[in-house]
Amino acid sequence: MDDHKLTRWLLVSDVDGTLTGNDGGVAALARLGIQFMLVLNSSRPRASVIRTLDTLPSPLRLEGLITAMGTEIHLAGEDQSEWTRTFGDWSRGPVDTFMAKKGMIPHEAEMQTAYKASFSVPAGKWPYFRRAVLDLAPESQVITSGESDFDVIPSLAGKDRATRWVVGKLGVDPARVVVAGDSGNDLTMFNAARMAIAVGNSRPELLERADPNRTFFATEKHAFGVIEGLKHWGAIR
Repeated sequence: MDDHKLTRWLLVSDVDGTLTGNDGGVAALARLGIQFMLVLNSSRPRASVIRTLDTLPSPLRLEGLITAMGTEIHLAGEDQSEWTRTFGDWSRGPVDTFMAKKGMIPHEAEMQTAYKASFSVPAGKWPYFRRAVLDLAPESQVITSGESDFDVIPSLAGKDRATRWVVGKLGVDPARVVVAGDSGNDLTMFNAARMAIAVGNSRPELLERADPNRTFFATEKHAFGVIEGLKHWGAIR
């Protein structure tokens, strides 16, 4: 194991609304990047995230990407097929058929992958559709957030499991891992680390359910909130 990595900090951060939203915050975080390792953990597929990264005012030093709600991992310039094989037998076909029959609208094509089925479902209907999907595809899990985001992925994937896998793969001390997010789909990721940051613009769905014993509730928004949290946890000077 790399002793250098054991002594470095790792930030695993959501992208939309957490890092992005304030160009000055992104630039400030980029300047501090030499002090810690950074892995992005987004609900969006990799191609969509990369397009966003290309528009940032300052490039971020990245160790890798966790994308498509924890179903894709990219480290050191390579897809981690070892990770994908753990749930490779999962099929979204039955879910798509059921949701179409019920008239639920899928998200745009760029948000879909073989292992992430995304739909717009009104929040009031979430309990029914969650039960129905899990009865139909028991090897699945459902993640909901916002007012209508309804995602179905393999039960063996997810932002939390992918985070733990990456921590082990990178050889980082779990006691030096901090996660950051702003919405309900980051909750499982918050449970995968001992230290978390809820940025100042976080949605109530995260603020109300995050464990206060291991979550720092930043007052600053977006990337400035991430920096505030990293200072609180002692990850940066």
